[in-house]
Amino acid sequence: MAKKFEYKTLEIKPKGTWTSKFDVVEIDKILNELGRDGWELVSMEDKNFGYGSTECFYYTFKREI
Repeated sequence: MAKKFEYKTLEIKPKGTWTSKFDVVEIDKILNELGRDGWELVSMEDKNFGYGSTECFYYTFKREI
């Protein structure tokens, strides 16, 4: 029987109004919680809004069902 998976995409945006700060401690906390729930990170992509600035990151996870 073929394996089956479900997928989840998470968007993480920077904190603050005029800054592009990403709280890596908070991101690690989120990623570790998902890992404990059986989710495996399969890709990460940034979304730029121009001039080399990152608006957010998209993390895609999968787990076997």
